[in-house]
Amino acid sequence: MKKEITIKKLSIIIIVIIVSIVLSIRIGIKIYKLYSLQKFVAQMQTIQENVNKIRDEYKVWENYNPNETGNFYEYIQLLGFTNANSTSNPYLKNFENIINDLNSREIQNWDKNIDSIITNYYYCSSEDIEKNFNIKNSNLYVIINFTTGNIISKDGIEDINKNEIIYRQYDSSIGNKLEINTIYMSYITPELEVVKNNGLNMQIKISLENADSDISEIYYYMNKDETKKRCSNLKDYEYIKEEKTAYFTIDVSGNYYFIVEDITGVQYPLVEKNFKFCNPPVLAEGMEGIYWIGDEERSISQINDPNWYDYTEDEFRFANAKTEDGNYWVWIPRFYYRANLDNIDIEYIYESSNTSTSNIALNGYKLCEAFSENGEKTGFWISKFQSNDDNTLVITPGETLAITNKNKAQNICNNYLETETVYSSLTNDKQLNSIFLLAFSNNINITNDMSNYSGGFADEFGFIDNIQYSSTGNLYGVYDLYSSENEITKNSNSNEYGRFRAVLNIK
Repeated sequence: MKKEITIKKLSIIIIVIIVSIVLSIRIGIKIYKLYSLQKFVAQMQTIQENVNKIRDEYKVWENYNPNETGNFYEYIQLLGFTNANSTSNPYLKNFENIINDLNSREIQNWDKNIDSIITNYYYCSSEDIEKNFNIKNSNLYVIINFTTGNIISKDGIEDINKNEIIYRQYDSSIGNKLEINTIYMSYITPELEVVKNNGLNMQIKISLENADSDISEIYYYMNKDETKKRCSNLKDYEYIKEEKTAYFTIDVSGNYYFIVEDITGVQYPLVEKNFKFCNPPVLAEGMEGIYWIGDEERSISQINDPNWYDYTEDEFRFANAKTEDGNYWVWIPRFYYRANLDNIDIEYIYESSNTSTSNIALNGYKLCEAFSENGEKTGFWISKFQSNDDNTLVITPGETLAITNKNKAQNICNNYLETETVYSSLTNDKQLNSIFLLAFSNNINITNDMSNYSGGFADEFGFIDNIQYSSTGNLYGVYDLYSSENEITKNSNSNEYGRFRAVLNIK
C-alpha cells in the first residue's frame, strides 16, 4: 500500500516537472520571439533615422531644385547606394515577392505608384548598413525608397501580437510609425547619477553594469509625445565600454525620460528624472559651501560638488554656506515668477539674462522684485537664521533671539565684513518675499515656530529636526520666517522693534 502511495506521489511530481518544463519552454519561446521582434524593430527604426537624415540633407543640397526630376536619384547615387533593380542585389526576387504581397494587403499609406516600383529603391546588405549608417551587428538586408522614406526588409519578422509578418518600417512623418510593446529587462535597472552640478548644467552618468551587453544608445525625451532623442548627440558624450557607463551634459531644465538600449536592441527603462538649472552660488572670500549627511555637516569638496544643492521640485535643496565667523547663509538664485490662483510658477534664469533655463517663453512672468533693483545680480545670500543683537552679527542655530530696532540692526549689518569682496546689509521686503515665493511654488507650508531661539529650538542642532520651520521643508532652507515677533527689514518703520535678518551681497 505504501508503495502505491509512493508511486502516485512520484507520478505527480513527474507530471508537475513535465508541465513546468513545457511552460518554461513556451515562455522561453515567447520571450525569444519578443526579443527578436524588438531587435528587428530597433534596427529598422535606427535605419529610418539615418534615412531621414539623408532626406533632410538632400533638401539643402546645392543642386536641389524641387521643380526638376532626377536630382534626387543623382544625389543618392553620389552617396554610393546601389539601385535595387541592379544585378548586385542577390535578393531581387525576394523583394519583388514582398512588394506583391504588400500590394495585395492594401496597406494604409502605401503609394502603389511609388512604393510598389522596385526601381525606386536602393539595396543595402548588412555590410552596407554598417558602412553607410554605422549600425553594427545588423543581420538585415533592406531596400530603401529615399523619396518616400519607406524601408522594406528581405526577411521580415513575425509580429506575435498581430500574427502577421512585418516587412516595412514607417516613419511618423510619413505614415504610421511601427509600434510594438518594448521588451524591458525589469530585473536590470540602469543607474543614473549626477556627477557634477554646475548650476546651469549637470554632468550625468548612466551605467548598465549588470547587463550582458554593452550600451548601444541612450535615448531621452522631455515630452512623452515627442520623438526620442539620442544622448550621444548631447554635449561631452563619452561611453566607457569597460564600465558600461555613459557620461553626458545637459543644460535645459525639465523632466527627462531615459531609455537605455544595448547592442542587441533590448531596452532598459529609467524612471523619470527632473532637472532644474539656476545660477550657481558665488562664494565670496572667506565663504565655504556646506551640506549635510544626516546630522553631520560637511564642506563641499569642489565648487561643482553634486551634494551641495539641487533646486528641482523633488529635492528642493538650496545651496548653503558659512562665513569664517561661523554664520550660516542660503543662496537665492535669480528667477521669474507667475502667480496663479492656486500656485506660483517659478522659472530660473540664465545668469543676468531674461532667458529661462527651461527655454520657455516668459509670457505672464515677471522678474522677482528682489533682483529688479540690480539688473545684473545673479543671486544673493540671505541669513539662514534670524540674527541676535549684541552688537555683532551671529547667524547660528540655537541662539537666543533678542529684539532690536531697525536703525540698530542696520548699523550692525553695515559694520559687518567690510572688505573689498563683500558687504552686508539689512534685508528688504522684496528679498524676504522672494523666499516665500520659492516656498509657495513648491507647496511648502512653513509653520509658525513661536520661539525665541534661532532655528526654533535652544539646542544647537535642533534645526535639523525642525524642518517644519524651513522654507524648503528640509534643513537646506531659510528658517525663522514666521516667529513671535515681526521681522525687521529695510522697509520697516524706523521705530519698529522685532528680529532682523541680513543679506550678504556679492559685489
